[in-house]
Amino acid sequence: MLTPARTAADLIPSRIPVVALVNLLFGLGFALIARERLRADGPFAAPAFHLVILHAAVIVAPIALYFYAVHPAWAWMYWVNPTKVSGVAVLPLMVGHAGLVIGGWYVGALLLRRGLQSALLYAGGALALILLVLVVAGIQRLSTAADYLGWELRKGTSLLSVQLGWAFMISLLALFGSAIYVAIELGRDGRRVRSR
Repeated sequence: MLTPARTAADLIPSRIPVVALVNLLFGLGFALIARERLRADGPFAAPAFHLVILHAAVIVAPIALYFYAVHPAWAWMYWVNPTKVSGVAVLPLMVGHAGLVIGGWYVGALLLRRGLQSALLYAGGALALILLVLVVAGIQRLSTAADYLGWELRKGTSLLSVQLGWAFMISLLALFGSAIYVAIELGRDGRRVRSR
């Protein structure tokens, strides 16, 4: 069977790098917002660390679980045939996405405690630029709903014309809504640290 010619977007191995960078950026951003708390009390201080854990465990992990379990072909951006991936692989992927938020938080905390805030800003900027390139290069894959074989045959439909698109929009609202709430609370906590 002949396979279709590959495009530049086909070089992106999966949606995983896109979402991984988003989760890592959230962790770094949370650390930057909570810099007063981190400098004063370290990365595991309450309530800042608890807010980051809640975002990772209650929002990021279930969203990852949903997309890898219910829409696996799209979650892998049609690069990997989900029928050849064990269903158990969903669990480490779910934990990994949540772990990236916490890992970004911890790395950001280490940089801030060593007085390397500018390094944190440069790292965040570089990751944001890479994320932008990945999204632009993979926009066709991100905006198409199909199964693995349908993608190979270049058959698919617009993302927003099926349930997947609405699930994606709702997950974005949940993800960014939670991130905004956590950022606001981290900012308030930072003001409390400054006033003591």
